[in-house]
Amino acid sequence: MRHSQQDALDRWLAAERDGRDGEAEAALLELFEALPLARPAAGFAGRVLVRAGLQTAPVPADLFAWRPLRIVLGMALAASGLGVLWLPPVLRFLAGLWSFGGAVEGGIRVLTDASQWLATALRLWDLLVTIVHALAEPLAVPQVMAVLVLALLASGLAFRFLRDQITGERNWTYVDPS
Repeated sequence: MRHSQQDALDRWLAAERDGRDGEAEAALLELFEALPLARPAAGFAGRVLVRAGLQTAPVPADLFAWRPLRIVLGMALAASGLGVLWLPPVLRFLAGLWSFGGAVEGGIRVLTDASQWLATALRLWDLLVTIVHALAEPLAVPQVMAVLVLALLASGLAFRFLRDQITGERNWTYVDPS
């Protein structure tokens, strides 16, 4: 211990002994400021936890061991493989578009396909409208609507009584105390 540290230690002990709190605090603060700032080496806490058996030794991360990444890479590889199969027809089609006649033919083909898709969609829409009309027509009759409302009220009451029955039987005991 250096002379200045020993002097501060003596002053602190003497001040504590004599009951001079302010001087004791100042001398103690001087002692603490003289202490070197010691830091453990990097990874010290991890090595202590491994040695104590509370943590396993760190394993270097293998990026390709992560299952979701392997799945994504496999799907990307499969998509690339399927893309290679489509590449020649697409290139042949694009090569045919370089001429004016090929561009007109491609435009007519797109317009024809779009109109066929629109006709199919309209046929499906017409079918759905017919079905909805067939289901909604009986509901317009007052007698049918009255029967449906009565059935709804009966099912609501049955649900209410069932809920009251189930909640009324709940309690904290499993055996009847009598």
